[in-house]
Amino acid sequence: MNGWGEMAHPPQGQALGAQQVRTWGPRLGGMQPQSGPPLPNPQSEAVEMMDQIIHWVREDPSGLGRPQLPGAPATESMAVPMMLLNLVDQLGEEDEELAGKYAELGDWCAQRVLQHVQRDGQAVLEHVSEDGEELSGCLGRHQNPGHALEAGWFLLRHTHRRGDPALRAHVIDKFLLLPFRSGWDPEHGGLFSFQDADGLCPTQLEWAMKLWWPHSEAMIAFLMGYSDGGDPTLLHVFYQVAEYTFRQFRDPEYGEWFGYLNREGKVALTIKGGPFKGCFHVPRCLAMCEEMLSALLSRPALAPARPVPDPARRGAE
Repeated sequence: MNGWGEMAHPPQGQALGAQQVRTWGPRLGGMQPQSGPPLPNPQSEAVEMMDQIIHWVREDPSGLGRPQLPGAPATESMAVPMMLLNLVDQLGEEDEELAGKYAELGDWCAQRVLQHVQRDGQAVLEHVSEDGEELSGCLGRHQNPGHALEAGWFLLRHTHRRGDPALRAHVIDKFLLLPFRSGWDPEHGGLFSFQDADGLCPTQLEWAMKLWWPHSEAMIAFLMGYSDGGDPTLLHVFYQVAEYTFRQFRDPEYGEWFGYLNREGKVALTIKGGPFKGCFHVPRCLAMCEEMLSALLSRPALAPARPVPDPARRGAE
């Protein structure tokens, strides 16, 4: 029930009667109901929720649902500041007032993400200490190439808003090319799910599997990097990832994408949805890539690109 004493959603599997049509028709169409209190303002609710999330992240993390276990070291996962950075971007994209309100928060999030670049710039680690230092053990060595690439395009959006070309170059080097060089399987293609920074066996059982979402995020990241700067190396990597992704994950018979491949790139699980694979990474990737490609095609013709070096070897010579 909602605050009106009515069902919060129209009844499932039932035909709507005349009264229900009068009540739900305007609501489902985005209009105000003919009677009763006005509908809540979605933006106001989003800002209220955002402020609560900020409180959880910066002041009282107990609300995040991740209680600190006795004896466990205090850690900072890259997931928290990177996702908050994305929320800052989304809320401020079409609202200058909100963009100004959250500008300092965006800078704070970006700095917290950047401190996950460790080992003299040679590794992006998923977990660091609260003061930005590498942790001991397998937790400290844990790497997630897909997460680093996703954080990369969040940071690219941030650098675009802030007008910071030096930071943009750093992000492309450390959050795009570095995770791709280490995370791309040289034998079978595709991105590993998890890695150990010392080259030891990761503790995650699925570490060598190829999952749908890292490839979705990689396509966004490299196409965004190319769109902003025109570096043909980034376009080359986008093609490389896209070719693998559409060849291996797409179901040519029934459509949609499989989510879980083994290391050799063969379908390991035939399900196309489940507790983790929902309607998120794939449609976001396709929508954003289509938008960026359309914008690129509308630009004046570019001069022929110079030969592109193998990005997997870039920086190794």
